[in-house]
Amino acid sequence: MDNKTLTKELKKNAVIINAALKKFLPKDNSLISQTMRYAVLNGGKRLRPFLVITAAELVGGNIKFVLPAACALEYVHSYSLVHDDLPAMDNDDLRRGKPTTHKKFGEAAAILCGDALLTESFKLIIKSQAKAEYKNIAVGVLADFAGYQGMVGGQVEDTLETDGWKKKRITYLSEKLLSIEAKKTSALLTASLYTGAVLSGANEKQKEAFLNYGFHIGCAFQIADDILDVYADKKLLGKKGSDKDNNKLTALSLFGKEGAQEKASSHIKAAKAVLKTFGKKADILRALADYIVDRTY
Repeated sequence: MDNKTLTKELKKNAVIINAALKKFLPKDNSLISQTMRYAVLNGGKRLRPFLVITAAELVGGNIKFVLPAACALEYVHSYSLVHDDLPAMDNDDLRRGKPTTHKKFGEAAAILCGDALLTESFKLIIKSQAKAEYKNIAVGVLADFAGYQGMVGGQVEDTLETDGWKKKRITYLSEKLLSIEAKKTSALLTASLYTGAVLSGANEKQKEAFLNYGFHIGCAFQIADDILDVYADKKLLGKKGSDKDNNKLTALSLFGKEGAQEKASSHIKAAKAVLKTFGKKADILRALADYIVDRTY
């Protein structure tokens, strides 16, 4: 599958997901409902829902059975961005070219919006039309990958545990960076794939392949973000600041641009290798792996 075809698939998926998000999001005019809608319906690639749906279809599932779960993963992703933008974390004023949620509604509303989206995400998974035992597993998967050992843990390491990193040994820093990439970014991408697979009755070999693919594309995605954060057009990115400004440990700051690109390429190669389990059917995920490092925003 070429990049043009993949782009069409991503856009087609985004239309479906956006319609479903509008259906599931609260529609009253309360402050929290307005804030939730603003945080979620502000654009984005809808990559995580795309992975839920694609994984389900690769193991014989159907989009209509996993659509609520796909939206649940977008809820969690959106909540993480709202909190990530807060002054106590990355302190960003813009997200996708628009005022960040806390700039629009205030810090308290932004914090509570994130809390609400995370809580509602579990309810959405339960709405999926799958066997009860599969839904129970999927809830546990989301809790594990989004929690303190997953995405939240990665944010902790990225934000609170890397002060003075330039004074530390390269071996320690390489391990710390991989841990941040695996938790902060890979965790939710992997959870998306695994959720779609579990809800659709995937076997153990298939689930293991999704775990490995998610890990590698997640690491590559974060490295690509590190590079774009410094070298991409800020208007295209829709943001002002950068991790460089915040003196963060990133693949770019540790290895330089060429070294970071080599690391990303290595992860992409590994991601593609595990897809042999699915044969030609997984060409869409192979194309996605390339897209992750070739994108411009």
